[in-house]
Amino acid sequence: MIDPKKKIAGVLVPVFALRREGDLGIGDTLAVNKALEFCARNNLSVLQVLPINETGGDNSPYGAISSVALDPVLLTVQPDSVPGLNEKDFDWIVDQSGVKERDNSFVDYQLVKKLKQDLLRSGWTNFKAEKKSKFAEDWHRFELFEKNHESWLPYYTLFRTFIDLHGNNACWTQWPLEHQTVASAEAALQKNDISEKLLDDRRFHGFVQWLAFRQWLDLRAFADQVGVKLMGDIPFGVSRYSCDVWAERKLFDLDWSGGAPPEPLFQGDPFTTKWGQNWGIPLYNWAVHEKENYSWWRQRIERLTDVFNYFRIDHVLGFFRIYAFPWIPERNHEFVELTEKEAEKKTKGRLPQFIPRDDYPEKLGKLNCADGERILRIIQEAAGKNGVVAEDLGVVPPYVRPLLKKLGIPGFSIPIFERNEKDRSFVKKEALPPLNMATYGTHDHMPIALYYQDLVKRWHGPDGHEAWLDVQHLMKFLGLDDSDPPTEFTDELLASFQDTLLETPCWMAIYMMPDILGTTEQFNVPGSGGTGNWTSRLALTMEGYEADPKFGAKIKRLSNLIRENGRLESASTASTIK
Repeated sequence: MIDPKKKIAGVLVPVFALRREGDLGIGDTLAVNKALEFCARNNLSVLQVLPINETGGDNSPYGAISSVALDPVLLTVQPDSVPGLNEKDFDWIVDQSGVKERDNSFVDYQLVKKLKQDLLRSGWTNFKAEKKSKFAEDWHRFELFEKNHESWLPYYTLFRTFIDLHGNNACWTQWPLEHQTVASAEAALQKNDISEKLLDDRRFHGFVQWLAFRQWLDLRAFADQVGVKLMGDIPFGVSRYSCDVWAERKLFDLDWSGGAPPEPLFQGDPFTTKWGQNWGIPLYNWAVHEKENYSWWRQRIERLTDVFNYFRIDHVLGFFRIYAFPWIPERNHEFVELTEKEAEKKTKGRLPQFIPRDDYPEKLGKLNCADGERILRIIQEAAGKNGVVAEDLGVVPPYVRPLLKKLGIPGFSIPIFERNEKDRSFVKKEALPPLNMATYGTHDHMPIALYYQDLVKRWHGPDGHEAWLDVQHLMKFLGLDDSDPPTEFTDELLASFQDTLLETPCWMAIYMMPDILGTTEQFNVPGSGGTGNWTSRLALTMEGYEADPKFGAKIKRLSNLIRENGRLESASTASTIK
């Protein structure tokens, strides 16, 4: 559970962005191990990552194809970590893949996913061939894993097999009708001309999940050993083209597509500016979830907390009401130029709206609040002693934050967004809620270096008065001279940002890794639809940053400052990690 009196600090870095010597073009579990060591050495009590469930074709951690299955692309795949994978096969497959010749500054998912699948299949072939001799003990553990996870694993492996059969296409609505339900797919599997191969493929995907859970459970044990807490992330929704929707359609409402209303901060393209963000996620049929005692949610959280001490609920507002579109994202282009009346005609009278109801009048907001409280209590119950954090950003109804406080669930405090309505000044750091998690941004936001560069650009632009006022407000918030603010992002300004966050009364202070280094990597640009999202990698390994004179000094300074501020609840074994 979370005690707001015990102050801690941590770092957020997506797994895919990490580096280690010898990685295969993407961060992996061994790189996470190195990141945990980095945290322990530098008084960072928490390592926060993005969702680690298996992604679909858009590679978004927030569009997983399973609510439980872990992403194979994040596994450490080498001979000493995959039973059956030998040195000779590993070297040959890696050499043939072309991964060594490509630009390693970003993640090439198509290449990396294929490479890791090829390596894992090589390991699987040898593993099953020697299951009674060399791998007898591991085979027994694999079979035990299959038995212990039979509530979700058979659905997932069947779905994953048909993804492969259909050219790596998870869009099950495009599959033949006989493959669009579990029962008909099971029947088709047995009758297929290559049924023996498909059955083997299905077992292979179970083998991969066994490896994935084994590696992440080992990470949890290592994190406990070095005194660092792992913090995961659970998206509000799952992909429309996920195993969960395909296998348990009764739990979902496919008539609507979840998203977020238009807001000033995210205007990446004309559609987002006009209509908002259409994420494409199906809505939940909450009546069925309640009838089944929320077993799907309980399972999802229990498997997540096998690995993580804390977890962040992305878009907690969705539990109260979700902004929904009567069309899927693939049709967004049809509505960009339409008026509301024209859109209404095209959708048979339906427009984007909050489901199940708006928050106004107040009596409707009370109903939404009651709905959210009921579900969040179920989530807390399933989480047990593990900590729940709520991402309560966006268009936030007035009842949400008081309820989170009542339940003891930390929300988010992003100081640069916390404003006094009267004069748009920043809320003083001392006034931020003690229970909350303080940070300058999530994966959806600019790092502070980019934020300030953009602010200065607007300040010196044709309409710079409003930006100049923002700069002055920011300087006052940071305790700096507002009459002579810097015209570029300096190391001194970075230090002021870092110091101020630690000095808030908030329970946890989390920095994105670029906000520790003062760099400009941005992991996602909401509404942009860009192919570069979720591909940005750190330039160095964690050890490399520490060894670099410029970055190492910044890391050491922050580490000392964390100690001076007494935010050391967990990172007590730093001196033992060399």
